[in-house]
This record gives sequence, C-alpha cells and structure tokens, in this order.
Amino acid sequence: MIVIDGYNFLHALRGLEHRQPIRDLEAARVELHERLSRFQNITEEQVRVIYDARSGKHTPDQEQAHVQIVYAPPNISADDYIVRMVKVSKQPGRITVITSDRELGDKVKALQGRVMKCASFHRTMAEAVEKGANMPDDKTHEKPARPNPDEVDYWMNEFTKDMRKASDEEE
Repeated sequence: MIVIDGYNFLHALRGLEHRQPIRDLEAARVELHERLSRFQNITEEQVRVIYDARSGKHTPDQEQAHVQIVYAPPNISADDYIVRMVKVSKQPGRITVITSDRELGDKVKALQGRVMKCASFHRTMAEAVEKGANMPDDKTHEKPARPNPDEVDYWMNEFTKDMRKASDEEE
C-alpha cells in the first residue's frame, strides 16, 4: 500500500516540476488525484492520500478512481494519522509512506514501515505512466473469442498427430 502525505507531496510536486505555487488548492488536489489514479490503474497498487483536516471539521473519506482520499480528523495531524496507520498495521513493512518530512519518515521507519521521498515517488509515477502509455489497451486482458469449428479441427489434428504417428509405429 502506498500512503501519501498529501500536502507534503502536493507542495513538493510544484518544486519538482518548476511550477508556480499553489493558488487553487482544490484544483491542485483534483489534478493530483487524477495523476495518482493513472498510476494506480497501471500499477494496481493500493493508493491512499492523507490530508490534514479540511476547514477544521471532519470530512468523510472519499474514493476517486481507486485512490482513497482521507482527511485526518480535526484534532489529529495528517502526520500523526499516518503514524497511527502504520502502528496498527499487522504488516507495516507493506506500507510505503511518501513524504519528504524527515520527522514523519523517521517515525514510520521506527515502526518498520517504508519511506520514499517525494522526488523518488514523482520519478516512479512518471516512469509507470510512461510504461503504461506504451502498453496495449485493456482488451489484451479479455478472454479470447471462442475458436470457430475450422480452428478446432485444425488444432485437434495438430495435437493428435504425434499420437496417431505413435500408434501407427506400434502396429
């Protein structure tokens, strides 16, 4: 599972991509969720983004295109929420926290979780999306069509050739 320190990653992206500071936070979150959704569709990794409380009130968890969006309760920072997630996990080593916050990273590592810096995850995301763009479309995962009767006859003949040859040699 990938757990993203939401605002930390959002602001880090601006610097990594040499973009202007965030003026419209909601639009920036939507753009991030769309990018994470593309990443999730390609990698099939479970992705969860944790943000600090919204406007001082609790906002219910949301899911947008297989990316879970969580706003920490008003009395808990996103960092503390992430630490609690790792702490209560039965398999903390399967959680990778994306953050450039050294203090949060140290706490996660102390709990046996994994940490990836925002710049590294940004590269990982870009590489996955690039590879995904070069992959055939989803139709390759569909079950193939049934063979027509002529194809069945051909393959039955091919598969039984050796058996017929062996029985002819025994006679």
